[in-house]
Amino acid sequence: MSFTSSGASGSVGSVATGNQAATIAAMRVIDQKAAMWQAKSVPSTLNQIARKVGVSAATVSLALRDMGRISETTRARIKEAARQLDYATNPIISRACSMVRTSQSADYRETLALLVEWPLEEAGYYEVAIHRGALAHTATLGCKLEVFVMSGKRGEQQRLSRMLHARGIRGLIITPRLWDTHPRLFLDWDNFATVQVERTIWSPDKLHCVATADYHRFVESMHLLKRAGYRRIGMAIEPRQDYHRRGIFNAAYLGLQSKIPAAKQIPSLMSYGPWCEATFRAWMEKYNPDVLYVHQNPDIFPWIANLGLRVPQDISVFAANVQDPAVSGLRRDYENIGRSAVAMVWMLLGNNMFGLVENPCCWLIDELWQSGTTLSHPIDKYIARPGGRGGRGARAQRQSAAAAA
Repeated sequence: MSFTSSGASGSVGSVATGNQAATIAAMRVIDQKAAMWQAKSVPSTLNQIARKVGVSAATVSLALRDMGRISETTRARIKEAARQLDYATNPIISRACSMVRTSQSADYRETLALLVEWPLEEAGYYEVAIHRGALAHTATLGCKLEVFVMSGKRGEQQRLSRMLHARGIRGLIITPRLWDTHPRLFLDWDNFATVQVERTIWSPDKLHCVATADYHRFVESMHLLKRAGYRRIGMAIEPRQDYHRRGIFNAAYLGLQSKIPAAKQIPSLMSYGPWCEATFRAWMEKYNPDVLYVHQNPDIFPWIANLGLRVPQDISVFAANVQDPAVSGLRRDYENIGRSAVAMVWMLLGNNMFGLVENPCCWLIDELWQSGTTLSHPIDKYIARPGGRGGRGARAQRQSAAAAA
């Protein structure tokens, strides 16, 4: 069967007869039905909604985004018309229009907000590091990052929420809230793609999160300390720090202690009495640990010195959330946490995921090993490194090499 094309429009002319002509006629019917289906499947536009309600397309756009000074009656009529016309926002087109409305330069994409508890010039090292990492990653995305101090007062939080929405800021990163015992936030969550850093917010509890893998690292470091030769590991972490981590330290420690014969178990310092030097002294004299697992705390080292003990000659110290480079322990990678928080917000925005969700995501960031000088039996050689250096991977490689020789 052969066909020739006639005309620029691509109409088909047949040089055959009989069955060929019938086939061409059937093809034309199919083309007509496909065109009719395509016309019906084109989504409703803002102009169609505007004509139905009797307002401008700009008014429709503002009403559907809950913006602008539009009466509630008109806004309701517009949304009802959109529902009747089966109108759905195209997230790609919506995103492109948002960029056109808000961009200040050809490279600009979006402004994200970093909500902090204190001004950065007064903040702790962790907020400064989170900001540094977040700022670096937003720059690679063509975004801007603005810092806003958010108080613990409900009314001030709600005003901040309205201001952020009015400015078209859709992505929020909330740094750890440590001032209040049970931090609660009252933002209009449906307007934002939100990620909290660490799990410090008690309400709402349906926020996406980027956090430190404390439990995993705690258990791993305990095993490494045992492999290095320590037999009496005592945990002396301040109760407030454990509270901020939702009891993770105490839970992990109790789990490990339950595997030790009762006569050799050492209760945590926080369970022995109030957090003070007198309690520490009594606990040390009774249980005589050979290594202390602590949280970075200014109290511990003076208390040890007041007992006449030297670190690491008389007692070793391993610290979580270590800040002093001379102390052995785990250092939280807050810059990476800041970068990861931006990456998660960007993913949520790209997928049009706003508000609270029933099953939020949580990305865990491992802490970094820090050698320091406070362990009399260093654990460095037992730590698995990239490329198989250290830990069991290194020993297996050495055994394989010896067998091959």
